[in-house]
Amino acid sequence: MATQCEKGRAHRAGWVGGRVRGIRVPSVLALALVLALSGCETSAEKSAQLEKQAKLAQARNPVKVSRGLSITHAGSAVRVVSTQVLHSSEGSAAVVTLRNVSAHALREVPIAITVRDAGGHVLFQNNAPGLEAALTSVPVLAAGAQFTWVDDQVQAGGTPASVSALVGEAPRAPAGALRIALSAVRATEEAGSSGVAGTVHNDSAVTQHGLVVYGIARRGGRIVAAGRAVLSEVAAHSSSQFQVLFIGSAGGAHLEVMAPPSTL
Repeated sequence: MATQCEKGRAHRAGWVGGRVRGIRVPSVLALALVLALSGCETSAEKSAQLEKQAKLAQARNPVKVSRGLSITHAGSAVRVVSTQVLHSSEGSAAVVTLRNVSAHALREVPIAITVRDAGGHVLFQNNAPGLEAALTSVPVLAAGAQFTWVDDQVQAGGTPASVSALVGEAPRAPAGALRIALSAVRATEEAGSSGVAGTVHNDSAVTQHGLVVYGIARRGGRIVAAGRAVLSEVAAHSSSQFQVLFIGSAGGAHLEVMAPPSTL
């Protein structure tokens, strides 16, 4: 027996090739419009709707790594220039400066960190399952470029004193770097916490999901504060405001802000 929806389809199929609100449309399009207006969904339409909802849900949340990070040996393309750990009332952060010594841009560069106290005891490692991808890797590292990566989610049970980093092998990034620009960058102060704010511009044709803006503050050549902000989505050819709250004190320091592409 035909369902009520199928009966409606059979009846309305007589409109094929006709007009919808005075606009003549091709037969297939007319049928699609009539079915949409009737509230009946085909299996394909339901599947497409579920896929769209899944993509929207993913865009609202930073990508997470289901399995814990494990690097068996150091890669040859990226060198660790320096490491530093910051600790204040706002929390703890690990700061690692990297250099891509290869002739190719790299993506999803894995980075494993180990934070220790003054006695050498391990306080934290970023190898737990479920961490945000940007807390276990560098999204994009241009050829020959130096980049300072920040993990501001260090959960240390004691007072951190040092951090070591191990960088693994990474695949090449697609040719043609995407254009992510920053403007109107300025120091901020909020509830006694320093930071940096500004505008990020996605000048590419690719919507950026989980775009991370990294901010550091240097005083006398030494990093004295750092933090990051995660923007759930920055549409293609559009702009978005950001604010990074620092761990550490940035008073009188020189600010540096970076935002590598998150979606290629």
